[in-house]
Amino acid sequence: MSSLFRSYGNVMGGLFVGLVALWIVALIVLPQLNMIERAFIYEARGGAAIQAQVDVDRITQRLFTIRYDIQELEKQAAEGGEGTGIFAPGAKIGEDNTGSGDTVVTTPSLSGSTDTIAEQIAKLEAEAAELEAQLVDMEAEEQRLKAEQEAASGYSVRNFTTMNAIHFKIFIMTLFYSFCVTLICFVVCYPIAYTVAQTTNRERAALLMLGLIIPYAINELLRIFAWTMILANQGILNAGLDAIGILDFSQGETIRWVASNGAVFCVMVYAYILFMVFPIYNTIETLDRNQIEAARDLGASTWRIHRRVVLPHAKPGIAVGSIMTFMLSAGSIAVPGLVGPGLHPDWFSQVIYRNFFEAGNWNIGSAYSLALLVACIVFILIVMSVFKVGIRQIAR
Repeated sequence: MSSLFRSYGNVMGGLFVGLVALWIVALIVLPQLNMIERAFIYEARGGAAIQAQVDVDRITQRLFTIRYDIQELEKQAAEGGEGTGIFAPGAKIGEDNTGSGDTVVTTPSLSGSTDTIAEQIAKLEAEAAELEAQLVDMEAEEQRLKAEQEAASGYSVRNFTTMNAIHFKIFIMTLFYSFCVTLICFVVCYPIAYTVAQTTNRERAALLMLGLIIPYAINELLRIFAWTMILANQGILNAGLDAIGILDFSQGETIRWVASNGAVFCVMVYAYILFMVFPIYNTIETLDRNQIEAARDLGASTWRIHRRVVLPHAKPGIAVGSIMTFMLSAGSIAVPGLVGPGLHPDWFSQVIYRNFFEAGNWNIGSAYSLALLVACIVFILIVMSVFKVGIRQIAR
């Protein structure tokens, strides 16, 4: 901190510190505190109260329709039976020849008879009176059910304990899937990072890194959509197999690449590969090549050189890459949502999304998000313990 103020002065140093503090508070601390609070506030959402509200709304709508019908009938009666009315097509309105003077609406009833406007108004008013009596009782029942819900709501851990068996299984499998993605990323990225770091030709190393970075100049969603076009039933990959005779499109033969988590793993590895390769590359680049040469001169095999020399030195980079890749995979919504939606098992991020934006239950969504955050923190602690690295080593 003191070196910052010495380098940039009190004004610029203070401005920098203030902006960083504002960023941390506004974008990290406050949203997390709000999420934690929502996670521990239980909102009872019983089906009985919702159904009572639906029934009240239905009866209220019916009463509105009846009152409108009565107004139309009264208007027709005042106009001597003329007007468009509210009746079925083909209905005829005219004067009664019996001498009663009432306007007759010759629209068939369920019994096949006809009713005068006065009779129809009387029937509608009787139905309205009956519905109003029902509405009073139903509104009282709705208020009672809502009061029970409010009494059951409050600070509680029920948002966590209400997770059903299916969601819990998805939660566990998502952690396992994220670990698989992290492991695949390491297997793919370690040879790349080692090769680039050990290249003595700096121009060649720059070209290799540029080849990794160029695809990331494209928007992430476009990269994901590109993979969906590659893996689709009539996509580029199946078209290539059809061209060499392995498949026959004319016979309807295709391979459903997007029907499993393998496709999701593939796209995630592609999407997050840089978050693994750069930390490993940065640590391996600081390794003295003389150590590798000395180990080779002493007769160490390639596997032993990596196990005893390179990997121990690269542990901080591997830890950082694993943490970043795991957390991005566990929280990804774009990849599992766009790569074969509905064709592969759900990820927990999709369950969280549906609670927030489809069910509108932010409290359950916050509880699930907090559970995933805690799981990611536990993973971070396990990685730090396995690789025997501390915060200071990771920060370097």
